[in-house]
Amino acid sequence: MPPFSTLSRFREILAAAPACDQSAREAAEARNERLTKPPRALGRLEELAVWLAGWQGTARPHVDQPQVAVFAGNHGVNARAVSAYPSEVTAQMVANFRAGGAAINQIARSVGARLTVHPLDLGTPTRDFTGGPAMTEAECVAALAAGWESLEAGCDLLVPGEMGIGNTTAAAAICAAIFGGTGRDWVGRGSGVDEAGVGRKAEAVDAGLAA
Repeated sequence: MPPFSTLSRFREILAAAPACDQSAREAAEARNERLTKPPRALGRLEELAVWLAGWQGTARPHVDQPQVAVFAGNHGVNARAVSAYPSEVTAQMVANFRAGGAAINQIARSVGARLTVHPLDLGTPTRDFTGGPAMTEAECVAALAAGWESLEAGCDLLVPGEMGIGNTTAAAAICAAIFGGTGRDWVGRGSGVDEAGVGRKAEAVDAGLAA
């Protein structure tokens, strides 16, 4: 069981979480500069290695048991035709993940990562956020708990992912609420909607921000 049952307790746990080990980062950066290769020859990979060193607390970061965790859910806002596909496709994609037929299955396999799939009550989508909160606190806590419990013993690198028809509209609304801007600033074609669909997505985000 996760050590929280309310959002306030979850916030307390996050606030008390350990910070990045700056000394380990510095040691990893120094070690990186001594390796036999041209400076910055590995590009972004070097930055990621230093980042991982800070969070693992060692100058020699390692990934022995990576886990890719895909969470799937349905969004009530999809009733506003913000996606090129119906919500039923979410369950179909979950079945494909479990059968090993999706691109993420092949990517995970290629790097030796275990893939776990976590459908979140697909038969009950969240509410349409254009008219009010998409989830109650209890529902949000339940979703957070599912994420908390998804981590497998021994995992040293977690790669979270998501699946859900309508998810880019929900993500755009969250980003707009946190960072500012309008729906048009954040939405895109997502599943491949036409320009009218992009307009519906933008309108949904704006309505959600005003709700």
